[in-house]
Amino acid sequence: MNLTKIIPVVLLVFMLGIGGIAWTFYSQNQELSKANQQLKSENAGLLQDNQQLKDQYNGERDKRSGLEEKLSVVSQDLTRLEDERQSLKSKLNEVTQERDLLVEKLSKSPQTQVSVSEPTSFSSSTSTSVGISEDHWADFVKKKAALEAKVDFLNKELFDAKSKMTQLDKDNKELSIKIDQLNKTKEQLDEELKFKERTLRVLSMDLVSEREERSSAVTELRKLRNENVSLKREIILANNEKLKLQDNLKSTMEKKDNLEGRISDAENVLKEKSMAFEDLQGRLEEAIVGGKRIVASESASVQLPPIIVKPETPGLRGLRGEVIAVNKEEKFVVVDIGEASGIRPGNLLKVMRGDREVATLEVIETRREISAADVREVAGGMMIQEGDIVISR
Repeated sequence: MNLTKIIPVVLLVFMLGIGGIAWTFYSQNQELSKANQQLKSENAGLLQDNQQLKDQYNGERDKRSGLEEKLSVVSQDLTRLEDERQSLKSKLNEVTQERDLLVEKLSKSPQTQVSVSEPTSFSSSTSTSVGISEDHWADFVKKKAALEAKVDFLNKELFDAKSKMTQLDKDNKELSIKIDQLNKTKEQLDEELKFKERTLRVLSMDLVSEREERSSAVTELRKLRNENVSLKREIILANNEKLKLQDNLKSTMEKKDNLEGRISDAENVLKEKSMAFEDLQGRLEEAIVGGKRIVASESASVQLPPIIVKPETPGLRGLRGEVIAVNKEEKFVVVDIGEASGIRPGNLLKVMRGDREVATLEVIETRREISAADVREVAGGMMIQEGDIVISR
């Protein structure tokens, strides 16, 4: 009676322990799944930020290239303007020298006029000298007019050159200001580019770190899943073993009831024999005077046969059993032959249905009366079912 009370309690405690462990692993699995989803969303956000930074970096780099090209063009224009300025400056010097020469000639022209006119005043007596003076004077007037026109032309060119030099100086200053602005803009862009490169480097390091953490989390999740699968197998084996124990307990209880019934029958027979014996003993006392023969015969008739209870001898079990449970998701089955039949982990079994081979199994865990086996091969178009015959390969 104590055994029948202890076994259900032990099974209940065992099942509660297995259930608690399974619930703990399930909770951890859920937490890891949530953490994995969060890491995925954060990873997607970081990738998007990284792409935006890359696009911005490419845009700034293109802008910088454009500014450098523009700066190169401005530098070329500045060089060209400087060359033109030097050319105009040299031309201005030439014009200035030529003007000074003409001014010097003009300044000498009155003396020439005096020197020419004085002889005419003292030699008016002769017509030849007067004619020469008039020709010389006319030629001088022409030269003077030509020189004045040339001086005016040179003054105009000098004024134009000065105006152009002023405009070139103004353009040069504007270009210098633009170059300074472009240099400042270039420096700012360089600083922004360095900052963004540092930010991109930091984000890349964070992304690598998060990928490593995610990889470790995925590894832990895979490990927990494998442990969960192992626990499921343990639970299935425990349930099957529980069913087996319940069947054995039921069989034991039936045997016990049978033995109790036989004992009760034997007790009833014994009671009847005792009553018959007492009756015969009374009759014997009454008929004691009737002779020893009667007493002997009566005594012989009340001898009770011995009650013998023969123990049952268990039969040997061969390597032949049945499939009692099928787990299609995990691809393993439970059979009703175990260590008591000589089954060991690594043994190969065949699943038969009639005269057809359905599948090949490899034993992975064993108990006394049951075993768990992985499905290695399945015949085309066939599926393992409960009740299929299992034999040694």
